[in-house]
Amino acid sequence: MEYVCKTCGQRHDVGEISFGADAPVQWSLLTEQERAASELTDELCIVQTEESRSFYLRACLDVPIQQSEQAFTWGVWVSLSEKSFREVLDHWENPERKKMGPYFGWLCTKIPEYPDTVFLKTMVHQREVGQRPLVKVEPTEHPLAVDQETGIQPERLQKIISKLLHE
Repeated sequence: MEYVCKTCGQRHDVGEISFGADAPVQWSLLTEQERAASELTDELCIVQTEESRSFYLRACLDVPIQQSEQAFTWGVWVSLSEKSFREVLDHWENPERKKMGPYFGWLCTKIPEYPDTVFLKTMVHQREVGQRPLVKVEPTEHPLAVDQETGIQPERLQKIISKLLHE
């Protein structure tokens, strides 16, 4: 789906645009000492504090676009239990991994232009090797859950994309 941006006048292809977070929101709350004891890669994060250890996985959250066969993808982080996290890692390169799960997780990314999305309940679904897991938000009245279930209006998505591209 392409559209002409009202901000810059350029043509944007929604299929070539996605936005994502480089780390779960919890990462920004850590002290330098806690960051040194923790791990953050492109695909996973393990946060170690004096009180606890928590596990995060980078994933994709697709929102269908109404009147289109396309979806818009947000790059997000979800927290998983240690057991689920270990199972995902143990089967990272296994072609059969898509048969495993889904796994319960908490969304740990602020998604722009939606009310607070952190700690929405999710299910994390494995996909083919080489593809990040897919996140499905639990059905609720939250606008993100509604958009994921019924699709986002193209005009609203265009406004979000234009705002994020030109902030």
